[in-house]
Amino acid sequence: MLVGVGGSGKQSLTRFAAHISGFKTFQIELSRGYGATEFREDLKKLYRTAGVDGEPVVFLFSDTQIVQEGFLEDINNMLNSGEVPGLFAADDKDRIANDIREWVESTGGNTSKDGCFATFINRVRDNLHIVLTMSPVGEAFRARCRQFPSLINCCIIDWFSNWPAEALLSVSQKFLANTDLGGEAVRGSVAQMCVHIHRSVEDMSTRFYAELRRRYYTTPKSYLDLINLYLQLLQEKREELRLARDRLLDGLKKLNDTNALVTSMKADLARLQPELEAKAAATAELLIKVAADQQEAEKVKSVVAAEEKDVKVMQQQTQVIADEA
Repeated sequence: MLVGVGGSGKQSLTRFAAHISGFKTFQIELSRGYGATEFREDLKKLYRTAGVDGEPVVFLFSDTQIVQEGFLEDINNMLNSGEVPGLFAADDKDRIANDIREWVESTGGNTSKDGCFATFINRVRDNLHIVLTMSPVGEAFRARCRQFPSLINCCIIDWFSNWPAEALLSVSQKFLANTDLGGEAVRGSVAQMCVHIHRSVEDMSTRFYAELRRRYYTTPKSYLDLINLYLQLLQEKREELRLARDRLLDGLKKLNDTNALVTSMKADLARLQPELEAKAAATAELLIKVAADQQEAEKVKSVVAAEEKDVKVMQQQTQVIADEA
């Protein structure tokens, strides 16, 4: 039985140990309506894997999967005698006896129905390893240990305590090993910072309980979350700085391109300046000529207007003579 608050790594350690030992890991999957019937069906599959197939298997059971307290009653019996009363009906026992009889004969055992089933249970005891992961938080764990004594009497209890500072430092150094932080000195300081933050939270949790009588638990998972959060924020900030740098470089490039264009236009203007001055002089001369021509035209216009006036007077006199005639 592994005892520790949630996030201590109980299930991860169990799966890792089972993998190293070459054992299969079995765990129930909770769903809507999961109850005692479904739990016993899963136990039947587990027993057949260990007893009929002869595969070493680890039954991993967590306190979060205790939907009904009857689950612990069955596990209490498994720990105490290796058998769950009433788990197999008569026809189930017949099928098990038929399935395992060949193996019983090969080992020279009793091939009767009762003998085959007894051999089946003994084989289950040899191949089945039960690992219970429990949290000591609250009164449920204490009550269950009193109600089901096999949890204490038939289990080896491993209590998961807080990691020492050396372990915390080793983990942070491992996680930061492939991260570019500008040098080994900075990487070592960041690793020490992670340890300091975690240990300071532990100290404040103790003070929090002493003053307010309320528990706050720090676990290896929270420490790993701290390191992963730092790495995530580091990556995000680096990406923000990269984007800002790219925007700055793009702006500088555009400014340089604009300055180069202005310089080129100034050179072109300096090269065209004599031509512009010549054209400006020619334009000025043309304007003087136009002004002179305009004055001449005004004089001609005045003469024409006077002659036009005289013609109108003569026309009126001629009209008077014509009317008198």
